[in-house]
Amino acid sequence: AHPNRGLPKKYIEPILYLADRMAEVDGKVVPKERKLVEELAKAVKYKDFRHEKWYREFTDEKACQAINIDSARQGLLVVLSLLLKADADRKDTERAYFTRIRMLVGGDPVTVPVDFEGHKRLALEYLAGP
Repeated sequence: AHPNRGLPKKYIEPILYLADRMAEVDGKVVPKERKLVEELAKAVKYKDFRHEKWYREFTDEKACQAINIDSARQGLLVVLSLLLKADADRKDTERAYFTRIRMLVGGDPVTVPVDFEGHKRLALEYLAGP
């Protein structure tokens, strides 16, 4: 499903936080994942988001609580599944993190484009708008 417009800032912030956490959950930072998170953040004018007060105040649970509408849940899962796709050497810890976050937000499974670029465009539609 494609969004009609980009998500408001109050949903983008927890999505960026959780995406950044997912990029590190396996204990190593894969450059492609980190670059992808930074690219998504830059597209919504959050270039230095890791230095923001809201970023430091979030926990996984607080970020999940902030995602309280269906379109934000879908956007989050599209972004997180994109990160899974970006890591060719993904570990079970990343899949487990994705499942844990999906359960915390109460999100339904999402359908995404098979190809990486199409999936990335969909993620950007949720964050920045079509």
